[in-house]
Amino acid sequence: MNNITIRQRIVLGFAIIVAAMLVMGGIAFVRLQHIQDEETLLRSDSIPGLYASGQMEAAWHSYYTALHGLVGLPATELPQAQARLEERRAAYEATAKRYDDTISQAEDRAGFQALAGLTAPLFAQQAELIRLAGSDSGALQKTLRERIDPMFEKAERAIGRMIEYNNDRAVASGKRIDDAVQAARYGMSIAFAVALLVAVLAGFYLLKAITEPLQRLADAADVFARGDFSQRLNFRRTDEFGILANGYNKMSGELSGLVGQVQTSGIQVNSSINEITATLREQQATAAQIAATTTEIGATSREIAATSKELARTMDSVATSAEQTATLAGNGQDGLAQMEETMRRMIDATAAISGKLAVLAEKANNIGQVVTTITKVADQTNLLSLNAAIEAEKAGEYGRGFSVVAVEIRRLADQTAMATLDIEQMVREIQSAVSAGVMGMDKFSEEVRRGTGDVQRVGEQLTQVIDHVQTMVPRFDAANEGVQAQAAGAEQINLALSQLSEAAQQTVDALRQSNQAIDELHQVSASLRDGISKFKLLA
Repeated sequence: MNNITIRQRIVLGFAIIVAAMLVMGGIAFVRLQHIQDEETLLRSDSIPGLYASGQMEAAWHSYYTALHGLVGLPATELPQAQARLEERRAAYEATAKRYDDTISQAEDRAGFQALAGLTAPLFAQQAELIRLAGSDSGALQKTLRERIDPMFEKAERAIGRMIEYNNDRAVASGKRIDDAVQAARYGMSIAFAVALLVAVLAGFYLLKAITEPLQRLADAADVFARGDFSQRLNFRRTDEFGILANGYNKMSGELSGLVGQVQTSGIQVNSSINEITATLREQQATAAQIAATTTEIGATSREIAATSKELARTMDSVATSAEQTATLAGNGQDGLAQMEETMRRMIDATAAISGKLAVLAEKANNIGQVVTTITKVADQTNLLSLNAAIEAEKAGEYGRGFSVVAVEIRRLADQTAMATLDIEQMVREIQSAVSAGVMGMDKFSEEVRRGTGDVQRVGEQLTQVIDHVQTMVPRFDAANEGVQAQAAGAEQINLALSQLSEAAQQTVDALRQSNQAIDELHQVSASLRDGISKFKLLA
């Protein structure tokens, strides 16, 4: 029975009820047809025959009375008497003709023919009786007493049997009608009771087939709304509820996978943030070393400028200072190269973070699309429940159970819509946080690129310093002549060191801003973890 759809169940229930009603209608039709047949027979045969036979009896008595009226009648009144006899004979024959038209049974036909056989001889005596009335009144009375009266009595008894026959048939027809009405009443009562029982059983079966899986779906939707995606429905049926359960399981699986991916992405983002934080700390330490080195180089250059006038007398000291300057400049160049390499790694790291944030934004957009799909499904379900409620209202009493189904489906759709609104709000917060993180990382990348350019310029200047220091060593013999040139070189070194100090300060500021951006990104990552931690996934 689990393979029967809800539509088929409803159609089957109504079909059973309609079949019961058809059976009840068929029984009623058969009984009513029988009643109609009996009524037709009573109306066209028994009652008209009874009425016509009564008229025949009255016309027969009237004709018999007219015959006896011939006794003692004067000859002058015989024509009038003969006319009355003809008139009453015609009246009897007319009623006999009407009775003949009502005959439908052979027995009735035989009685009528027997009556005709009794009345015909008497009518044949009419002319003889009129003749005797005009010539011999005594013979007329004798003829009436000996021949006419016995024939009249026989005919009267035959009419009486015909009246009794039609009366019996009318009574029998009435009894059969009563019996048919009683049988129809019993048959329709039994059929109605059976139809009512079948309707109750079909309604109970249909209600049970709808409310039980609907309650399970409502419970699952309530769990789903609380963020628990680990529940699965197993209906083992192929009807509409089975399709809905499979859709629920598929949707829950898709959302579980999506939330799992977001959790994994959050962990990766957190790891990347930690790596960037460590890199920035290293860069801050390197910048501090560069600042210290530039300070030392500045002090040395000032000493070179102060002692340039005594180079002639302190060539050995100058040579030693030149060697120290070359060494320090080489170290500064190495530090700048290391700083440049570190900044390149920082640029690569920020690019990787931006890429991962873009992936996270794309996942959030996918979540938004899924939420939109869920919202559309909820709207369609709500519309379906409204149509179902309208159809249930049309069905009247039989659609009351279906109206309950429509209300439950509408409540399920409303709960699903509320859950999708919560998820959509979370997705919007994630998208806002990710967008802020992407903007911060872009700004940080720009600052790092700018610092890299500054470091490159400082490296070029340090290269020039090294070149100048190296050219000073083979010219120690001409040191006295190059004191002024050495002083000018010292001033250039001092200027380059000032620029280097400014670049180092800018690098420190950029790193400070990078730290702030990383802190904000870390907060976004924590908010993302808190948001998705509410979801419970299937292991």
